[in-house]
Amino acid sequence: MKLARRQLLQSIIAGFIGSQITIDQYADQVAWAADKYAQNLGQKTRRKLALLVGINQYDAKNEWLPLRGCVNDVELQKELLIHRFGFNPKDILILSDRQATRANIIDGIRSHLISQALLGDVVIVHFSGHGSQVQAQPSLVPVDGSFAAANETVNDITIPSLLLLLRAIAADKITCILDAGYSSLGNPILGNFRIRARPTRKEWQLSPEELALQDEFADKFPDIPSPTKPIKPIVLLKAATNEQVCVDANWNGFSSGLFTYTLTQQLWQMTSGTSLYTVLGNVVNTSDHLALPVKELNSAEKEVQAKQLKILSNYDLGDLFSKRNDQSADAFIQTVSSDRHTGEAWLGGIPLTSLENYGIGSVFSIIDDSNANVTSLVKVKSHNGLTAKVEAMTLGQVLQPDMLLQETIRVLPHNFKLVVALDAELSKIERIDATSALSALPFVIGVNATEQYADCLFGYQASSYGLFSVGRSPILGSFGAVGESVGTAIRRLQPQLESFLAAKLIHATTNQNSSLLNLKVSLEATSSNRIKMVAYQSTNLRTTESQESAFFNKCLTVGDRLSCRLENLTDELVHIVIFTFDARGKVMTPSFVTSPYANDSNIPPHQTLIIPEPITPFEWTVSAPQGLVDVQIIASRSPLSQTLSLLDRFSRQSPTGLVNVSDPLSVAKALLSDLHNQDSNYETSTEDAWVLGVGNWATIGFSYRVA
Repeated sequence: MKLARRQLLQSIIAGFIGSQITIDQYADQVAWAADKYAQNLGQKTRRKLALLVGINQYDAKNEWLPLRGCVNDVELQKELLIHRFGFNPKDILILSDRQATRANIIDGIRSHLISQALLGDVVIVHFSGHGSQVQAQPSLVPVDGSFAAANETVNDITIPSLLLLLRAIAADKITCILDAGYSSLGNPILGNFRIRARPTRKEWQLSPEELALQDEFADKFPDIPSPTKPIKPIVLLKAATNEQVCVDANWNGFSSGLFTYTLTQQLWQMTSGTSLYTVLGNVVNTSDHLALPVKELNSAEKEVQAKQLKILSNYDLGDLFSKRNDQSADAFIQTVSSDRHTGEAWLGGIPLTSLENYGIGSVFSIIDDSNANVTSLVKVKSHNGLTAKVEAMTLGQVLQPDMLLQETIRVLPHNFKLVVALDAELSKIERIDATSALSALPFVIGVNATEQYADCLFGYQASSYGLFSVGRSPILGSFGAVGESVGTAIRRLQPQLESFLAAKLIHATTNQNSSLLNLKVSLEATSSNRIKMVAYQSTNLRTTESQESAFFNKCLTVGDRLSCRLENLTDELVHIVIFTFDARGKVMTPSFVTSPYANDSNIPPHQTLIIPEPITPFEWTVSAPQGLVDVQIIASRSPLSQTLSLLDRFSRQSPTGLVNVSDPLSVAKALLSDLHNQDSNYETSTEDAWVLGVGNWATIGFSYRVA
């Protein structure tokens, strides 16, 4: 098969890859095909078929390692497809670990998909495992793949071959998800992650089976695409480009691919009208906050990216998957006991920021396929990773498998800890010293890198100690003097670690997808040439039929002006507080309260508040340092009295503009106390936890990068 044909196959996909979209020379043909594809999404679906592949048990060592989360990725996808989108378990073929040989994967596509799928069917293909490159072609590594010697053949399945196989499927609704990477960075460990990429050698050869497969299927599709005869569009969702990293992550009680978990979590909570464009934008935000290495785009690539993002906005995922229920969900009942009063729930829709510390006593409402009014409740009795033991809260109430659940009460324990991983590059003595120093901080837990979930990394760079993101990006302002001891460094870092814990507490209140508070928020930026752009716009998913969002290159420059527009769509007064976290972890809050201008801490019913008000002489400007800035907007039906009282002390030092929060941990705890809700109807009162009624507040997050 000619290389030009391989390039053609890669060019027909509008695919998601980390924080950018594939670049191709056939953008117009893709747009035309995608438009036609979108028109067919509403057709009645005959059948839904899936092939899910997950491989942990590679015979790998040294340059690459076995993985931990790929089989869980398959479980995440399976539960999503069955319980959220109505797939029949009999129509899902799963190949895990030793089952996932090259021959079995190819045979699975042939026998389960090509031989069965018909026009109008939905087909999902998912692969989680190691990726690589062979002769400059990105490839997937089956369980019988290896790290071959130079000039030997490898058993990989190249992406061009995979696309040829997918084109042979008669279905017109095909989505392929690849949670694998193609760049190893020369090290199997990156911060607190394992890299999902086997190293590559330029001298490797394609196997005879691979060449025969390409020749067999390429001959069936010889035509060049055109607007009148386009290639069948396939939605290809990729965790990484050839240059980017793809990671295997440890969470609290389970491991998975970062991309698969965030994608499935977003899909659990999608509602009617949600596009792939919106879902992937939220997935990107999660990756950004972990500070994974990314390839910067040039101007031409950004232009093509914008075109392809527009294409993705045409995909309504509700039609694509034919949802079994139009309401969003956070969990479902997996199994029930013999008395049908208790059971086990799968928490696939709970955000990572909340899942780690999801407390006993949290309450879910049961929804049904008829969209009837919610009347039944279940309470969490214990929690481990993605599963929870639940109990019906009404005597005589009966639980059934497959019941969908929506979050109603969130319980967060008071004993929140910041988890600090010790970088693998530290010596044994350095790790011992660091463990001892961290144990002296009552709010910190020290762990070894890659062994469990962590919030940040302590390590060594350029002859000094400091902090890194879990993706091993240095955190600005955290590195000390040359020759500083480990213990001295950790004592010096205590204020910064407290700021990170404060951010963790505030992020644990994130409920943009589950809140019942009807609020519309946008963050706008105006550059020096007076061009205004909406950085992000969000409407609560459970209070309206649609969600608006603008997903764009969120890179701003120092001096750009910001404003936040908040629309209160309720009949009540809504109370507001805003926090920003810069690349150093520094916590700020905007304060633009100046008589006779509007108070920026509340919004009257059906009114709009702009912070800062256009008529004020004060500006909210983008400032140094470079890096990611996180904005958290908290809206509450009840006054945020304790929070605002503490913030008022800091604002006296700087009455207008962005105010530095000098004791962010106290402020974060005050916020949770303000949101704390003890409702006797739910029997969730506790002295050791904050009890938050999901319908009483909304925390909506935004982010942008300072260039």
